[in-house]
Amino acid sequence: MSVIIKRIEKCEMLVSTIVNTYFLADQNSKLLIHLLGESKHLDRWKDSYAASGVNTLRFSLYMHVLSEVRAIMFDSHSKVASVPNIIKVLDDLDFRKKLKKWFCDVSSCQVYSIGDSLSEESIEYIRQEEAKDKELYFDELLYKATENYKNLISSELGIRVNNARNKMISHKEFQTTKEDGRRVFDASDFGLVYSDAADIL
Repeated sequence: MSVIIKRIEKCEMLVSTIVNTYFLADQNSKLLIHLLGESKHLDRWKDSYAASGVNTLRFSLYMHVLSEVRAIMFDSHSKVASVPNIIKVLDDLDFRKKLKKWFCDVSSCQVYSIGDSLSEESIEYIRQEEAKDKELYFDELLYKATENYKNLISSELGIRVNNARNKMISHKEFQTTKEDGRRVFDASDFGLVYSDAADIL
């Protein structure tokens, strides 16, 4: 097996893991949505243990979504399946050139015609046109992927989600209990909003 095929298969595995992580985060985001907004049940349970339970579930789901999204969008550790690591691979010009060649290979492309009426020259012409279309598509996909990623991580939302991990998970910033007493943390305690979970997805 050639080196290029091995690298492509590794990238496919990374992308598959990223997609699976995304869908898991999206499922938790869907659960979170039902615990947000105006609710007669939440109003009825105000200042009760039930309300604390809902807040705990809400905050746990929120932390999970942001943690997972932050990992796939910002973590550049070599062993993490993340977009930065895919972008890093694509920044390798030699690999990118070989990847494009592999992507645009039409040697195995089957061209069918009624009664085998096409000549070999016509079949080769069709294959070459297909190869040109693939080259354009490859360049378009590469541009969209890299530009959209850069725009997302540099956006206000992207920066907020990236910083959320440091605030909520890594450093566990101290919060005073003098005024409110003991209570479950809320996204607003960290200058965050629950809607970030759905927005980043």
